Amino acid sequence: MKDNYKKRTPNKKKKLKLKTKSILLLPFILMSLAIVLLTYISLGGDFALIIGIILTIILLIIAMLNNIKNSRKRKKIISLILVVLLTAAIILVVIFCAFIIYIKSLADPKFKVSKLNTPEMTILYDKDDKEFARLGAEQREKVTYDQLPEVLVDAIVATEDSRYFQHNGFDAPRFLKAALGQAMGRDAGGASTLSMQVVKNSFTNAKATSGISGITRKFEDIYLAVYKLEKKYTKEEIIEFYVNNHCLGDNIYGVEEASEVYFGKPVTDLNLAEAATIAGMFQSPNYYKPNDNPKNATARRKTVLYLMRRHGYITKEEEEMANAVPIESLTVEKVVKENKYQGYIDTVVSEIKDKYEINAYTTSLKIYTNLDRSKQDAVDKVLNGETYTWKDEKLQTGVAVLETTTGKIQAIGAGRNRAKGANNWNNATDIRRQPGSSAKPLFDYGPGIEYNNWSTATKFNDAPYTYSNGQKINNWDNGYFGNITLRRALSASRNIPALKAFQQVDKKKIIKFVTSLGIEPEIENGTIHEAHSIGAFTGVSPLQMAGAYAAFANGGYYNEPYAVRKIEYRLSGRVEEHRENKKQVMSDATAFMITSVLQDVKLNGSGTPRNVAVKTGTTNFDAETKARYHMPADATRDSWAVGYSTKTVIAMWYGYPEIIDGYYLHNIPAAFAKDAEFVALVNSGAMESNREAFKAPASVVKRGSEYYKKGHEPAKEEVEEKLGAPGNFSVHYDEATGTVTLSWSGVGRLKDDGEFGEFGYKVYKDGTLIGWTKDTRYTLTTSAPSGSYKVIAAYKGFSGVSADSATVNYSFEPSPEEPTPSEEPTPDQQPDPGES
Repeated sequence: MKDNYKKRTPNKKKKLKLKTKSILLLPFILMSLAIVLLTYISLGGDFALIIGIILTIILLIIAMLNNIKNSRKRKKIISLILVVLLTAAIILVVIFCAFIIYIKSLADPKFKVSKLNTPEMTILYDKDDKEFARLGAEQREKVTYDQLPEVLVDAIVATEDSRYFQHNGFDAPRFLKAALGQAMGRDAGGASTLSMQVVKNSFTNAKATSGISGITRKFEDIYLAVYKLEKKYTKEEIIEFYVNNHCLGDNIYGVEEASEVYFGKPVTDLNLAEAATIAGMFQSPNYYKPNDNPKNATARRKTVLYLMRRHGYITKEEEEMANAVPIESLTVEKVVKENKYQGYIDTVVSEIKDKYEINAYTTSLKIYTNLDRSKQDAVDKVLNGETYTWKDEKLQTGVAVLETTTGKIQAIGAGRNRAKGANNWNNATDIRRQPGSSAKPLFDYGPGIEYNNWSTATKFNDAPYTYSNGQKINNWDNGYFGNITLRRALSASRNIPALKAFQQVDKKKIIKFVTSLGIEPEIENGTIHEAHSIGAFTGVSPLQMAGAYAAFANGGYYNEPYAVRKIEYRLSGRVEEHRENKKQVMSDATAFMITSVLQDVKLNGSGTPRNVAVKTGTTNFDAETKARYHMPADATRDSWAVGYSTKTVIAMWYGYPEIIDGYYLHNIPAAFAKDAEFVALVNSGAMESNREAFKAPASVVKRGSEYYKKGHEPAKEEVEEKLGAPGNFSVHYDEATGTVTLSWSGVGRLKDDGEFGEFGYKVYKDGTLIGWTKDTRYTLTTSAPSGSYKVIAAYKGFSGVSADSATVNYSFEPSPEEPTPSEEPTPDQQPDPGES
């Protein structure tokens, strides 16, 4: 009996231990049930099933650990693990409950039935807060589910959400598959159901986000799809929202408008090939536009048709037949509705995308811009030929107009003869062309004045010269001016002094100067090459040049150009305003001295407008390109003009966008044409007409006609040496021989003029140079001797010396005809005794 009792006792202890272990598992089981229940309530049965499976696996692991027979020490470790797991489960339940409550509090206010029918449009306002454009859904034509062809519904469901009619708004298996795929770095497709996509388009945000905000938004989408949208509307009604609210390229919203625009027919008449094309566009509308991107659209349609066959909607034969139809044979010529200010709108949309990472066409906004309609209209009149005559239809231009003190973009000339529609190429913002000589104030003389304390009288020798590598550099006219001032070197745009100026300034300081003005040079190993001195580098846009030059007009302060003052999210009312980032990048002395010099630049043709500082620039083709396209020696690539007043800066590029046989600029004619365009912009109203004079700051000192930084001026005024005016200038015309003879007395030469070349005199008639002579006498044969004659002492091939001129205005009246011998002179034919 005793032995039997001893044998039974351990069995009781074993049962007791098992019972104790079961009790230890009870809290975890209860917590697991709570989590599954909350998941079911908040996210639905599919998600609850997945959570239940995961928790069951954890429960089995705990049970296995709990039943391991081992030493007392190991059992303590196992018990500790059990406690940690149970504690984690309790914390998980608390966090999960709090997260669900948080998601619900965020999502509930966003569900407004009115937003399902038509998302609010984006409205754009000009500088005076007056509406000038609307983007988005204004052209939408809605359709009901009954109007949708079955083939389109099948294509959308097969492509976007194959279990749409089975789930409750959330497809848990698909969600898990997508999450695992992304975690492994693979593209496993999207996790959003059609219901969730409707929620994104109407209530939350269609913009993809990452991190905590992305997770939060995803759960908001799930909650609103499952417990709001699917509870309130039928599956058919949700499809109506989906097909009517989606952007399908440019400003096209909904399948009805897309069908009309792309295929020229109502949506009810779509065939399989057309329906599959539209269904494929929902993923990336502009990328898969059949009109503009038929290759992309064809590849996407093939994917849609494959998915339709895979899910049993069409047969293999139907798939092959639809794939065999060329996209180009289905589409019709696109009719695009375009706003008058589309170029400016494109600039605004691009800026909002870059700055705020949102699409103004799909996110409902109020956008307050800096558009000045009067200036924009003036730019448009030049571009469309109303106030300027263009050489041909291929010639292009890009124009940016800014307010100098703020950087506000007031007008944009995006280009001539642009393709209709949104987001096309913009010559004011997208091009990167070499600026030529318009870079000289930025890379050469601006830094020299700022860092080396140069004055406008600083001397440079315009004489034969080479780059540091020995390559020769030439001026545009292949001539030389000799010793000239900075004012003359920059205003006359001499290349050799520009290179010499560039070489005299620390390259790191030049880089600092130009990058602070929004210019991106070619930096290699911490320095920049010498061709930057004449604008030969990667390139700039008119908007960049306008922003850089505005600092010269603004006392040395740079403002990044911007078109948008403020945006307001129409769904939430949240406002984001432009933050001014005004930076002083140079002294007011440097800014004014450059401005003073640029007012001396002489434009070709009608001359430089009053109180406007301007710099032009031209770039050349290399010898190989000229030979390949049979271009003449004077062929040039780009032409620039950048000018500013105290209030407005205009930057303008002029040229051909591509190299085409027979289309290129000729140097001198293009210079006249480009200057005429700039003057037309100024005179048409792109710049104010009542322009103020630039005022010298207290930081500069004037000596004669030149400016110096205060503290760096000469002790006494420097007197410029110049040639005198020829004396005793006379004009005589011999009517018998038709010869005009000019004569004058000579002038003294300058001291130390050995480098200047041959000395003589330039002769002009009516402002046109007619000859050069070493003598003090000049003759010409003409039948029209009357006019204004001028003679000036000069050195042949060198214009760097100032000289006074002698002028005579000569008027010739022919002698009266004598009567023939057979006629007696009448009293009327007798000469007046007073005439000689």
